[in-house]
Amino acid sequence: MKILKFVLLLSVIATMTGCATRLEATVAPGQSLTELGNVYVQHFSPDKRNLNYIIADKLTLLGYPATPLDGTEVPNDANIVITYVDNWQWDITNYLIKIKIDFRKAENKQLLITGESFRTSLARKDPDFMIQEALEKIFQEAGLKYNHIAEKQ
Repeated sequence: MKILKFVLLLSVIATMTGCATRLEATVAPGQSLTELGNVYVQHFSPDKRNLNYIIADKLTLLGYPATPLDGTEVPNDANIVITYVDNWQWDITNYLIKIKIDFRKAENKQLLITGESFRTSLARKDPDFMIQEALEKIFQEAGLKYNHIAEKQ
């Protein structure tokens, strides 16, 4: 009987952790994001999927035009530089488990706001969806208005 209870408990724990999602954003202390100006999305060098283009496209659709950068050189007219880190996991197929997006001042790289979308295997979504939800959460936390994009299911 104890073994049956133990197996049942393990099943419940496995089910609960297999569907984990986390969506969060945090404004850096003493910072605000009232006006973006010229926004550039810097490529994360290990990223082979060019997510910087997707981030720039999503920002533009949300009403904040952004330009993806292929190199590390930030143009002189930049006000905001967006950096990101993508983490991928293998579970039958390769999937994006976490995307972390940071908005930084271009002049000194000071962090203004950070946000992330985290989804385990059973709650996985495509990168477009995860980037969109992370950006929307960032804008909500910063108090910025944005255009709603029709969600892909």
